[in-house]
Amino acid sequence: MKNKEKNNVYRLIIATPLLFLFFSHSLFALDKKELENISRTIESDFAAAETVSDSFIANGTIEEYLTYASLNNPGLKAAFYFWQASLEKIGYVGALPDPMISYAYFIENVETRVGPQEWKLSLKQTFPWIGTLGAKKDIANEEAKTAFRKFQAEKLKLFYSIKAAYYDLYYLGREIALTKDNLELLKFWEAVARTKYKVALSTHPDIIKAEVELGKLEDRLESLQEQIRPTAADLKALANLPKTAMITIPETIDVVESEVELQDILDNALLYNPDLNAMVHLIDKERAGVRLAGKTNLPNFTIGVDYIETGDALIPTMDESGKDPWVVGVGINLPLWFGKNSAKKDEAKAKLQAAEYRYAETQNRLEVLVEKIVFRYSDALRKIRLYRDGLIPKAELALKTSYTAYQVAEVDFLSVLDAQRQLLVFQLSLEQAVADLARHRAEIEMITGNELNYK
Repeated sequence: MKNKEKNNVYRLIIATPLLFLFFSHSLFALDKKELENISRTIESDFAAAETVSDSFIANGTIEEYLTYASLNNPGLKAAFYFWQASLEKIGYVGALPDPMISYAYFIENVETRVGPQEWKLSLKQTFPWIGTLGAKKDIANEEAKTAFRKFQAEKLKLFYSIKAAYYDLYYLGREIALTKDNLELLKFWEAVARTKYKVALSTHPDIIKAEVELGKLEDRLESLQEQIRPTAADLKALANLPKTAMITIPETIDVVESEVELQDILDNALLYNPDLNAMVHLIDKERAGVRLAGKTNLPNFTIGVDYIETGDALIPTMDESGKDPWVVGVGINLPLWFGKNSAKKDEAKAKLQAAEYRYAETQNRLEVLVEKIVFRYSDALRKIRLYRDGLIPKAELALKTSYTAYQVAEVDFLSVLDAQRQLLVFQLSLEQAVADLARHRAEIEMITGNELNYK
């Protein structure tokens, strides 16, 4: 398959439920049939991706990394198959116990009036108390929903991790580019200092200062370039890309510089956060467990049928000679160990209380996390505007002014270097704020399970 065709396969897969279902609010109350349909679709996507994964060539866009990771990340697949196993469990926990068939051979025949009994065939079926199987099925159903929410959470956390790694790679690329620009500018300052020194308008220490600053920048640049490989390795590992895949450093990222409302983010997180929703299903599961434990004092019934093979009577002409009898029996178990049954009920109630308190704790932690993320998001947005619209233009003007003053010997060379150094700090701070804003936006998407018009 050609690379273009393989990329088209991935673009087709993007349109499937696998990518958008994790941001869809319609999943808030899915029944078993809907979950099974989604499961089959995702499994089909996994199979389709395996045919092209080894030679897929990404163009470096974050959408491609997200798509590839959603189809190939082993941790996500593990969460998916755990959820799938939970779905399959629903199909058998609500069924009756297997019937039991037994065969008995009389070593010594039992002589009866109609003939000797030679062997016996028995069939028995146990029927739990009404509601027992339903409670077990409800438990399995809530376990499957919990596994689905954890699968959602795993997907959202994976997406966040990939975006964070992508933005780290972007910032590293911008840091390298800005360092190179400053290195070229410093080489120009050095040339100017040498020229002035030749005509006795500058002192030799100016050249030394320029060379020292050049050495520092060259060392910084080399360190930054050596960071590319480990930084790219993080992105490659998260997406589970082939070893031969090349990682492209993004030159730009699209970030929507919009304000966010704390209450809106908090409301969405409390309503749609998959970890919190998993706790809701866990509580429902434990409630079903309390119902099930409440039936431990109630008996189970067993109905059985026995067939006995009988040989001919000693007098073959006797009426009913060799007649095979049928026996129908009913059994009931006696739940007499009240201490054991009471302990099961207490255990189920304690588990329910633990789940409810765990939900409250998760909600409290989520509210605190939202507060922190929204603060960091707003702080990054403020810094972008501060550096881009205020400090960087002033630093550029200060550098230009210092250079002009240096040319006419009004300031020393150190003033020019300080101005350039300050401009570089502001430029890097701006790029860091841009990467931070994108990262915090992705973090908001992760905890709310709601895409914020991400491009």
